[in-house]
Amino acid sequence: MDFIAQLGPLAFVSRMRRLAETVNAQAGAVYQQYGLDFDPKCFPVFWLLSERGPMSITEIAEQLGFSHPAIIQLARQLEQEDLIVSGKSATDGRKRILQLSETGQARQPEFRQVWSYIQAVNTQLLNEQRHNLLWAVEELENALAQQDYLSRFSAYLKERQQEEVTILPYEPAFAPYFKALNIAWIEQYFAVEAHDLEQLDAPEAILAGGGHILFAQYRGHIVGTVALVADGPGVFEMAKMAVDPKVQGKQIGKKLGLAAVETARQAGARQLWLESNTQLFPALELYRKLGFYKVEMSATPYARANIKMKLDL
Repeated sequence: MDFIAQLGPLAFVSRMRRLAETVNAQAGAVYQQYGLDFDPKCFPVFWLLSERGPMSITEIAEQLGFSHPAIIQLARQLEQEDLIVSGKSATDGRKRILQLSETGQARQPEFRQVWSYIQAVNTQLLNEQRHNLLWAVEELENALAQQDYLSRFSAYLKERQQEEVTILPYEPAFAPYFKALNIAWIEQYFAVEAHDLEQLDAPEAILAGGGHILFAQYRGHIVGTVALVADGPGVFEMAKMAVDPKVQGKQIGKKLGLAAVETARQAGARQLWLESNTQLFPALELYRKLGFYKVEMSATPYARANIKMKLDL
């Protein structure tokens, strides 16, 4: 039973490492056949120095795309094998310069002969495969150069987080959450005002006036809410959006906002508007991503409101 193979994509990096270790071990035996005590892992550094001449640790790391510590480790091993020597740069005492030792120089013809054989065998091995591994590796490297692994993981996590959020319509049992979530959010930044309590204490009045109230459920808990308050034919105010601070950063506000826009669109709305405060940078960025744009401020019942935004549907 091949445990690593059974893990599939989850362990593909481990499988590549295992393959590299297998080939390196067998290649090491090849070097020994020719009387060369050489670790194949050191090949890139030794080859680069034989081709380019003296180089610093940093230059080698940049050329090979290896980490600085990895180059130091390989260089130390090559020094122990008396194939390279190191010393301070003549122009910059902080730099460590590596170059082939006398032994390394003298044994180059032997190494180059073995390398030519290894290249021929590697080419033969790759050509025997239905899928050329070098091409596949190059494609993978290019894909990661365009978007690194962490960015890909973060994007996937955002998608999964949104999938874990369920948007629910108003139910009487949700009324306490409508008030509690908003009070907690408002008090975190501002003071609760009279108009806040008018709406939070009577959510049914929003519904009776032709509005809507939505809730976000995450892992079985109500963690967010938003209201659409009717404001004339085809117009809604998007108000009372709040998300539990414990679950912020999980794309819940975004999903609530998208759901609110879609609900308004399905209700035949032609425009949404909202009021906010310029201190709330994350909220304003979310509104912009939803398509809202800044308009001139008008009379408002809220002392905290200093910016108005609209969205044309």
